Amino acid sequence: MTDENFDYSQTKLIKHFSNGLTRNLILWIISKEKIHGYGIMKKLDEFFDFGELDCDIKNTSSKVYPILRKMESNGLIVGEWDINENNKRVKYYTITDDGLLILDRIGLVMRSIVNNPTWLMFYKDMAGVEISYEKRNRNQESNKNLQQ
Repeated sequence: MTDENFDYSQTKLIKHFSNGLTRNLILWIISKEKIHGYGIMKKLDEFFDFGELDCDIKNTSSKVYPILRKMESNGLIVGEWDINENNKRVKYYTITDDGLLILDRIGLVMRSIVNNPTWLMFYKDMAGVEISYEKRNRNQESNKNLQQ
């Protein structure tokens, strides 16, 4: 494989990785605050900032707004027009109860992942960081205390 093909494959792999997360991240971002599309794109750019890696993943309006429209038509979010701090008319998004149910389900899946030894080995191999059972259990206990 030539360097050029390797670079293309690496970039394509990372784009697939980011595309798989984008929908869940958008829903999660909206769950944290009432936010407009441009604000969502900025937060996604922060999330996908891979530092010195040569993988420039930008979440453009042609990628984000169709996702927002689909989430809105599926009843996961609600968009309302309002005036922003620059006195411009923009659409702000908030999450619905159905959207919160989806996020809860994603959370269940994520929690089951960190309880699966194979996923933990994968994470350690890919990230170079081990998630210890002790630390994970401590985090689960503190999350339970916060929910009570």
